[in-house]
Amino acid sequence: MKIVHTKDVPWGEGMQRGSYFPATQEAGGRRDLLQRVGAPTGKKSYPFHKHNVTEEALFGHLRIGESALVHGIDGDRSRGFVLFPPGDDAHQLINDGSEVLVYFAMSVSKGVDITEYPDSGKVHAVVGAAPNLKSLVFRQKDAVGYFDGEPDAE
Repeated sequence: MKIVHTKDVPWGEGMQRGSYFPATQEAGGRRDLLQRVGAPTGKKSYPFHKHNVTEEALFGHLRIGESALVHGIDGDRSRGFVLFPPGDDAHQLINDGSEVLVYFAMSVSKGVDITEYPDSGKVHAVVGAAPNLKSLVFRQKDAVGYFDGEPDAE
């Protein structure tokens, strides 16, 4: 058992660009298990996305699928969380409050994931872990056929 006091864990830098501004704490001791995240008012956690391999759970004000914004599973920001099994609806956490929103993001990674970004038409493929992590982001419209560039397969 490991007890973690978040006041003793330093905040790390996240993807701080434009309206995206998460600062994270590795509250569970493993980045792929539990993160404590802070998002300033008016900011979003990450681009609207869905994981195809990783399971994720979030507490907070979420944009889910094509629906309107919803507050957790019971309409109250202080209770409940939303579980996103692999391949489930795209989602994004948005801080529409007047204070910094601190939330927990839980995920289970298998060391590989394919993430889709419906708003921008991008795909993100990740395999491995640091320092040998392979991370590729590309626009789905630029995809090539499986045998493109394979003259031996003609």
